[in-house]
Amino acid sequence: MAPSDSFQFLHLTKVVAGHGSSDQAGEELRQLGATQVLIVTDRGIAASDVIGKITPGLERAGLRFEVFDGIEPNPAASAVERAAEQARQLGADAILAVGGGSPIDAAKMVSVLAKRGGTVRDYEGIGTVPEPVLPLVAIPTTVGTGSEVTRGAVITDTERNQKMVVVSPFIFPRVAILDPSLLAKLPPHITAATGMDSLTQALEGYVSRGANPISDALNLEALRLIAENLRSAVARNDIHALAQMQIATTMQGIGFPNAGLGLVHAMSNTAGGMFGTAHGVTNAIILPYVMEFNVSADPVRFARVAEAMGEPITGLSTRAAADRAVQAVRVLSADVGIPASLVDIGVDPAAIPDMADLAVNAIDAPTNPRHFTRDDIVVLFRRSFGLPDA
Repeated sequence: MAPSDSFQFLHLTKVVAGHGSSDQAGEELRQLGATQVLIVTDRGIAASDVIGKITPGLERAGLRFEVFDGIEPNPAASAVERAAEQARQLGADAILAVGGGSPIDAAKMVSVLAKRGGTVRDYEGIGTVPEPVLPLVAIPTTVGTGSEVTRGAVITDTERNQKMVVVSPFIFPRVAILDPSLLAKLPPHITAATGMDSLTQALEGYVSRGANPISDALNLEALRLIAENLRSAVARNDIHALAQMQIATTMQGIGFPNAGLGLVHAMSNTAGGMFGTAHGVTNAIILPYVMEFNVSADPVRFARVAEAMGEPITGLSTRAAADRAVQAVRVLSADVGIPASLVDIGVDPAAIPDMADLAVNAIDAPTNPRHFTRDDIVVLFRRSFGLPDA
Protein backbone atom coordinates (compact mmCIF):
# COMPACT_ATOMS: atom_id res chain seq x y z
CA MET A 1 0.00 0.00 0.00
CA ALA A 2 1.62 3.25 -1.11
CA PRO A 3 1.34 6.29 1.16
CA SER A 4 -1.23 8.82 0.10
CA ASP A 5 -0.12 11.87 -1.88
CA SER A 6 -3.15 13.73 -0.53
CA PHE A 7 -2.85 14.30 3.21
CA GLN A 8 -2.58 16.78 6.07
CA PHE A 9 0.39 16.91 8.44
CA LEU A 10 0.30 18.82 11.73
CA HIS A 11 3.14 19.61 14.13
CA LEU A 12 3.12 22.57 16.52
CA THR A 13 5.92 21.86 19.02
CA LYS A 14 9.31 23.58 19.09
CA VAL A 15 12.08 21.04 19.81
CA VAL A 16 15.19 22.05 21.77
CA ALA A 17 17.84 19.31 22.00
CA GLY A 18 21.28 18.88 23.53
CA HIS A 19 23.16 18.01 26.69
CA GLY A 20 22.17 20.46 29.43
CA SER A 21 19.29 21.90 27.39
CA SER A 22 16.85 21.44 30.30
CA ASP A 23 18.52 24.46 31.87
CA GLN A 24 16.70 26.52 29.20
CA ALA A 25 13.25 25.59 30.50
CA GLY A 26 12.88 28.79 32.48
CA GLU A 27 13.68 31.01 29.53
CA GLU A 28 11.37 29.04 27.24
CA LEU A 29 8.54 29.41 29.77
CA ARG A 30 9.26 33.11 30.23
CA GLN A 31 9.01 33.64 26.48
CA LEU A 32 5.58 32.01 26.63
CA GLY A 33 4.50 34.65 29.14
CA ALA A 34 4.76 32.46 32.22
CA THR A 35 5.18 33.89 35.70
CA GLN A 36 3.87 31.04 37.88
CA VAL A 37 4.45 27.43 36.87
CA LEU A 38 3.21 24.08 38.12
CA ILE A 39 5.71 21.27 37.58
CA VAL A 40 3.86 18.00 36.95
CA THR A 41 5.90 14.86 37.60
CA ASP A 42 5.99 11.55 39.48
CA ARG A 43 7.47 10.66 42.85
CA GLY A 44 10.48 8.91 41.36
CA ILE A 45 11.53 11.98 39.43
CA ALA A 46 10.76 14.26 42.39
CA ALA A 47 13.02 12.15 44.63
CA SER A 48 15.87 12.18 42.11
CA ASP A 49 18.22 15.01 41.18
CA VAL A 50 16.34 15.75 37.95
CA ILE A 51 14.10 18.53 39.30
CA GLY A 52 17.12 20.10 40.98
CA LYS A 53 18.84 20.38 37.60
CA ILE A 54 15.87 22.21 36.10
CA THR A 55 14.72 24.61 38.81
CA PRO A 56 17.81 26.91 38.81
CA GLY A 57 16.87 27.95 35.28
CA LEU A 58 13.32 28.69 36.44
CA GLU A 59 14.67 30.83 39.27
CA ARG A 60 16.95 32.78 36.92
CA ALA A 61 13.94 33.50 34.73
CA GLY A 62 12.13 34.95 37.76
CA LEU A 63 9.43 32.27 37.80
CA ARG A 64 7.51 31.12 40.86
CA PHE A 65 6.85 27.39 40.82
CA GLU A 66 5.42 24.47 42.75
CA VAL A 67 5.70 20.72 42.20
CA PHE A 68 2.90 18.19 41.91
CA ASP A 69 4.44 14.70 42.08
CA GLY A 70 1.35 12.51 42.37
CA ILE A 71 1.31 11.10 38.83
CA GLU A 72 1.45 7.30 38.63
CA PRO A 73 2.05 5.08 35.60
CA ASN A 74 -1.12 4.97 33.49
CA PRO A 75 -2.14 8.27 35.09
CA ALA A 76 -5.51 8.30 36.82
CA ALA A 77 -8.05 11.02 36.08
CA SER A 78 -8.33 11.70 39.82
CA ALA A 79 -4.62 12.60 40.04
CA VAL A 80 -4.91 14.87 37.01
CA GLU A 81 -7.86 16.64 38.61
CA ARG A 82 -5.94 17.12 41.90
CA ALA A 83 -3.02 18.59 39.99
CA ALA A 84 -5.34 20.96 38.14
CA GLU A 85 -6.73 22.16 41.45
CA GLN A 86 -3.19 22.87 42.70
CA ALA A 87 -2.50 24.77 39.48
CA ARG A 88 -5.60 26.91 40.02
CA GLN A 89 -4.66 27.64 43.64
CA LEU A 90 -1.16 28.63 42.56
CA GLY A 91 -2.55 30.86 39.85
CA ALA A 92 -0.39 28.97 37.36
CA ASP A 93 -0.18 30.48 33.90
CA ALA A 94 1.95 27.64 32.47
CA ILE A 95 2.68 23.96 33.10
CA LEU A 96 6.05 22.19 33.02
CA ALA A 97 5.94 18.41 32.55
CA VAL A 98 8.98 16.43 33.65
CA GLY A 99 9.06 12.66 33.26
CA GLY A 100 7.88 9.93 30.94
CA GLY A 101 4.68 9.66 28.98
CA SER A 102 2.49 9.48 32.08
CA PRO A 103 3.47 12.87 33.57
CA ILE A 104 3.46 14.49 30.12
CA ASP A 105 0.02 13.14 29.22
CA ALA A 106 -1.25 14.16 32.66
CA ALA A 107 0.23 17.64 32.28
CA LYS A 108 -1.61 18.12 28.99
CA MET A 109 -4.90 17.55 30.75
CA VAL A 110 -3.85 19.69 33.71
CA SER A 111 -3.32 22.53 31.23
CA VAL A 112 -6.89 21.98 30.02
CA LEU A 113 -8.63 21.61 33.38
CA ALA A 114 -6.74 24.45 35.07
CA LYS A 115 -7.88 26.81 32.32
CA ARG A 116 -11.36 25.50 31.49
CA GLY A 117 -12.48 23.46 34.49
CA GLY A 118 -14.45 20.23 34.40
CA THR A 119 -13.16 16.66 34.56
CA VAL A 120 -11.02 14.62 32.20
CA ARG A 121 -14.08 12.65 31.13
CA ASP A 122 -15.64 15.89 29.83
CA TYR A 123 -12.92 16.04 27.16
CA GLU A 124 -12.68 12.39 26.11
CA GLY A 125 -12.53 12.02 22.34
CA ILE A 126 -11.22 13.92 19.34
CA GLY A 127 -11.50 17.69 19.00
CA THR A 128 -13.19 18.13 22.37
CA VAL A 129 -10.90 20.92 23.63
CA PRO A 130 -12.37 23.97 21.88
CA GLU A 131 -9.82 26.70 22.63
CA PRO A 132 -6.20 27.32 23.72
CA VAL A 133 -5.24 26.18 27.21
CA LEU A 134 -2.31 26.92 29.52
CA PRO A 135 1.01 26.70 27.64
CA LEU A 136 2.96 23.52 28.33
CA VAL A 137 6.69 22.79 28.16
CA ALA A 138 7.64 19.10 28.26
CA ILE A 139 10.95 17.58 29.34
CA PRO A 140 10.95 13.80 28.71
CA THR A 141 13.07 11.60 30.98
CA THR A 142 12.42 8.28 29.21
CA VAL A 143 12.77 7.06 25.63
CA GLY A 144 9.18 6.03 25.02
CA THR A 145 5.94 7.66 24.12
CA GLY A 146 6.89 10.77 22.17
CA SER A 147 4.16 12.55 24.15
CA GLU A 148 6.39 15.62 24.29
CA VAL A 149 5.45 16.33 20.65
CA THR A 150 1.95 14.86 20.27
CA ARG A 151 -1.56 16.25 20.45
CA GLY A 152 -2.93 13.29 22.39
CA ALA A 153 -3.21 12.30 26.04
CA VAL A 154 -4.17 8.91 27.47
CA ILE A 155 -5.67 9.01 30.97
CA THR A 156 -7.10 6.10 32.97
CA ASP A 157 -10.68 6.26 34.18
CA THR A 158 -10.38 4.07 37.29
CA GLU A 159 -14.15 3.98 37.76
CA ARG A 160 -14.63 2.26 34.40
CA ASN A 161 -11.20 0.56 34.25
CA GLN A 162 -10.73 2.08 30.82
CA LYS A 163 -8.25 4.39 29.20
CA MET A 164 -9.61 7.68 27.90
CA VAL A 165 -7.98 9.27 24.87
CA VAL A 166 -8.10 13.03 24.36
CA VAL A 167 -6.89 14.43 21.02
CA SER A 168 -6.72 18.15 20.24
CA PRO A 169 -4.26 20.53 18.58
CA PHE A 170 -4.64 22.75 21.64
CA ILE A 171 -2.83 20.26 23.90
CA PHE A 172 0.39 20.10 21.90
CA PRO A 173 3.31 21.03 24.19
CA ARG A 174 4.57 24.40 23.03
CA VAL A 175 8.19 23.32 23.60
CA ALA A 176 9.85 19.91 23.99
CA ILE A 177 13.30 19.90 25.58
CA LEU A 178 15.44 16.82 24.87
CA ASP A 179 18.29 16.67 27.38
CA PRO A 180 20.09 13.30 27.26
CA SER A 181 21.96 14.12 30.46
CA LEU A 182 18.68 13.53 32.31
CA LEU A 183 18.68 9.92 31.07
CA ALA A 184 21.97 8.94 32.72
CA LYS A 185 20.29 7.10 35.61
CA LEU A 186 17.37 5.65 33.68
CA PRO A 187 16.84 2.08 34.96
CA PRO A 188 17.39 -0.55 32.26
CA HIS A 189 13.89 -2.02 32.57
CA ILE A 190 12.37 1.43 32.00
CA THR A 191 14.63 1.98 28.99
CA ALA A 192 13.52 -1.39 27.60
CA ALA A 193 9.81 -0.79 28.17
CA THR A 194 9.73 2.75 26.86
CA GLY A 195 12.06 1.95 23.97
CA MET A 196 9.78 -0.86 22.82
CA ASP A 197 6.83 1.51 23.11
CA SER A 198 8.65 3.88 20.77
CA LEU A 199 9.40 1.06 18.34
CA THR A 200 5.77 -0.09 18.38
CA GLN A 201 4.49 3.39 17.56
CA ALA A 202 7.03 3.90 14.77
CA LEU A 203 6.19 0.51 13.27
CA GLU A 204 2.42 0.84 13.54
CA GLY A 205 2.65 4.37 12.15
CA TYR A 206 4.72 3.18 9.17
CA VAL A 207 2.35 0.36 8.16
CA SER A 208 -0.80 2.34 9.00
CA ARG A 209 -3.53 2.90 6.43
CA GLY A 210 -3.09 6.62 7.09
CA ALA A 211 0.64 6.78 6.35
CA ASN A 212 1.99 9.60 4.19
CA PRO A 213 5.45 10.42 2.82
CA ILE A 214 6.39 12.71 5.71
CA SER A 215 5.25 10.31 8.43
CA ASP A 216 7.04 7.51 6.57
CA ALA A 217 10.36 9.33 6.63
CA LEU A 218 10.09 10.01 10.36
CA ASN A 219 8.82 6.57 11.39
CA LEU A 220 11.22 4.55 9.25
CA GLU A 221 14.27 6.48 10.47
CA ALA A 222 13.01 6.14 14.04
CA LEU A 223 12.81 2.36 13.53
CA ARG A 224 16.39 2.30 12.28
CA LEU A 225 17.68 4.32 15.23
CA ILE A 226 15.80 2.21 17.77
CA ALA A 227 16.97 -1.10 16.33
CA GLU A 228 20.53 0.22 16.25
CA ASN A 229 20.62 1.70 19.77
CA LEU A 230 18.12 0.07 22.14
CA ARG A 231 20.27 -2.90 23.10
CA SER A 232 23.23 -0.69 24.05
CA ALA A 233 20.94 1.72 25.89
CA VAL A 234 19.56 -1.13 28.00
CA ALA A 235 22.65 -3.28 28.50
CA ARG A 236 25.24 -0.55 29.05
CA ASN A 237 23.21 2.57 29.80
CA ASP A 238 25.28 4.07 26.99
CA ILE A 239 24.60 7.80 26.95
CA HIS A 240 25.10 8.14 23.18
CA ALA A 241 22.65 5.30 22.56
CA LEU A 242 20.19 6.89 25.00
CA ALA A 243 20.49 10.22 23.19
CA GLN A 244 19.78 8.51 19.86
CA MET A 245 16.79 6.75 21.40
CA GLN A 246 15.50 10.08 22.69
CA ILE A 247 15.72 11.59 19.21
CA ALA A 248 14.06 8.53 17.66
CA THR A 249 11.23 8.77 20.15
CA THR A 250 10.57 12.39 19.28
CA MET A 251 10.72 11.60 15.56
CA GLN A 252 8.09 8.88 15.78
CA GLY A 253 6.09 11.09 18.16
CA ILE A 254 5.79 13.57 15.29
CA GLY A 255 5.27 10.83 12.71
CA PHE A 256 2.70 8.40 14.07
CA PRO A 257 -0.07 10.88 15.03
CA ASN A 258 -0.08 12.03 11.42
CA ALA A 259 -0.49 8.44 10.21
CA GLY A 260 -2.46 6.56 12.85
CA LEU A 261 -1.71 3.38 14.77
CA GLY A 262 -3.47 0.01 14.75
CA LEU A 263 -4.50 -3.11 16.61
CA VAL A 264 -1.47 -3.26 18.90
CA HIS A 265 -2.49 -0.03 20.59
CA ALA A 266 -6.19 -0.87 20.47
CA MET A 267 -5.45 -4.07 22.38
CA SER A 268 -2.70 -2.72 24.63
CA ASN A 269 -4.66 0.29 25.83
CA THR A 270 -7.58 -1.99 26.62
CA ALA A 271 -5.45 -4.42 28.63
CA GLY A 272 -3.64 -1.58 30.35
CA GLY A 273 -6.87 0.14 31.32
CA MET A 274 -8.18 -3.05 32.93
CA PHE A 275 -5.01 -4.30 34.60
CA GLY A 276 -2.68 -1.29 34.97
CA THR A 277 0.13 -2.88 32.96
CA ALA A 278 3.15 -0.97 31.70
CA HIS A 279 2.16 0.33 28.28
CA GLY A 280 5.46 -0.31 26.50
CA VAL A 281 5.75 -3.87 27.81
CA THR A 282 2.14 -4.63 26.86
CA ASN A 283 2.77 -3.25 23.37
CA ALA A 284 5.93 -5.31 22.96
CA ILE A 285 4.24 -8.58 23.92
CA ILE A 286 1.31 -8.07 21.54
CA LEU A 287 3.30 -6.55 18.65
CA PRO A 288 4.72 -9.65 16.90
CA TYR A 289 1.33 -11.39 16.87
CA VAL A 290 -0.36 -8.39 15.29
CA MET A 291 2.51 -8.10 12.80
CA GLU A 292 2.00 -11.73 11.76
CA PHE A 293 -1.69 -10.99 11.27
CA ASN A 294 -1.05 -7.79 9.29
CA VAL A 295 1.89 -8.77 7.13
CA SER A 296 -0.21 -10.18 4.28
CA ALA A 297 -1.94 -6.80 3.90
CA ASP A 298 1.28 -5.01 2.95
CA PRO A 299 4.36 -7.27 2.70
CA VAL A 300 6.37 -4.56 0.91
CA ARG A 301 6.13 -2.25 3.90
CA PHE A 302 6.98 -5.00 6.35
CA ALA A 303 10.01 -5.89 4.23
CA ARG A 304 11.16 -2.28 4.55
CA VAL A 305 10.70 -2.53 8.31
CA ALA A 306 12.99 -5.56 8.32
CA GLU A 307 15.58 -3.67 6.29
CA ALA A 308 15.40 -0.64 8.60
CA MET A 309 15.95 -2.95 11.57
CA GLY A 310 19.15 -4.29 9.99
CA GLU A 311 17.87 -7.63 8.74
CA PRO A 312 19.71 -9.13 5.72
CA ILE A 313 16.97 -9.34 3.11
CA THR A 314 18.97 -9.35 -0.13
CA GLY A 315 17.86 -12.25 -2.31
CA LEU A 316 14.72 -12.95 -0.30
CA SER A 317 11.21 -12.81 -1.69
CA THR A 318 9.15 -9.86 -0.52
CA ARG A 319 7.10 -12.11 1.76
CA ALA A 320 10.16 -13.81 3.24
CA ALA A 321 11.72 -10.40 3.88
CA ALA A 322 8.49 -9.22 5.52
CA ASP A 323 8.55 -12.23 7.84
CA ARG A 324 12.05 -11.20 8.91
CA ALA A 325 10.53 -8.06 10.43
CA VAL A 326 8.47 -10.17 12.82
CA GLN A 327 11.51 -12.19 13.81
CA ALA A 328 13.60 -9.03 14.29
CA VAL A 329 11.03 -7.64 16.72
CA ARG A 330 10.88 -10.91 18.67
CA VAL A 331 14.66 -11.07 19.02
CA LEU A 332 15.00 -7.42 20.04
CA SER A 333 12.21 -7.79 22.57
CA ALA A 334 13.85 -10.86 24.13
CA ASP A 335 17.28 -9.22 24.13
CA VAL A 336 16.03 -6.30 26.23
CA GLY A 337 14.17 -8.52 28.69
CA ILE A 338 10.52 -8.15 27.69
CA PRO A 339 8.36 -10.99 29.11
CA ALA A 340 6.93 -13.50 26.66
CA SER A 341 3.25 -13.49 27.63
CA LEU A 342 0.55 -11.16 28.89
CA VAL A 343 0.03 -13.52 31.82
CA ASP A 344 3.58 -12.66 32.94
CA ILE A 345 2.53 -9.04 33.53
CA GLY A 346 -0.70 -9.76 35.37
CA VAL A 347 -3.33 -9.79 32.64
CA ASP A 348 -6.06 -12.38 33.24
CA PRO A 349 -6.95 -14.53 30.19
CA ALA A 350 -10.53 -14.70 31.49
CA ALA A 351 -10.88 -11.06 30.44
CA ILE A 352 -10.24 -11.79 26.75
CA PRO A 353 -13.92 -11.46 25.71
CA ASP A 354 -14.31 -8.12 27.51
CA MET A 355 -11.01 -6.81 26.16
CA ALA A 356 -11.97 -7.80 22.63
CA ASP A 357 -15.31 -6.01 22.98
CA LEU A 358 -13.49 -2.77 23.81
CA ALA A 359 -10.55 -3.14 21.44
CA VAL A 360 -12.66 -3.69 18.33
CA ASN A 361 -14.05 -0.15 18.67
CA ALA A 362 -10.90 1.54 20.02
CA ILE A 363 -9.72 4.85 18.60
CA ASP A 364 -6.54 3.30 17.12
CA ALA A 365 -8.24 0.40 15.34
CA PRO A 366 -9.48 2.00 12.06
CA THR A 367 -6.01 2.62 10.61
CA ASN A 368 -4.82 -0.96 11.11
CA PRO A 369 -3.52 -2.14 7.69
CA ARG A 370 -5.64 -5.31 7.57
CA HIS A 371 -9.38 -5.61 8.02
CA PHE A 372 -10.28 -7.43 11.23
CA THR A 373 -13.20 -8.71 13.24
CA ARG A 374 -13.79 -9.15 16.94
CA ASP A 375 -13.00 -12.84 16.49
CA ASP A 376 -9.59 -11.92 15.06
CA ILE A 377 -8.86 -9.83 18.13
CA VAL A 378 -9.85 -12.72 20.40
CA VAL A 379 -7.36 -14.94 18.57
CA LEU A 380 -4.61 -12.31 18.81
CA PHE A 381 -5.20 -11.92 22.54
CA ARG A 382 -5.08 -15.70 22.97
CA ARG A 383 -1.76 -15.87 21.13
CA SER A 384 -0.41 -13.09 23.34
CA PHE A 385 -1.14 -15.37 26.31
CA GLY A 386 0.46 -18.38 24.62
CA LEU A 387 -2.93 -20.04 24.24
CA PRO A 388 -4.16 -21.98 21.19
CA ASP A 389 -6.40 -20.09 18.78
CA ALA A 390 -9.52 -21.92 19.93
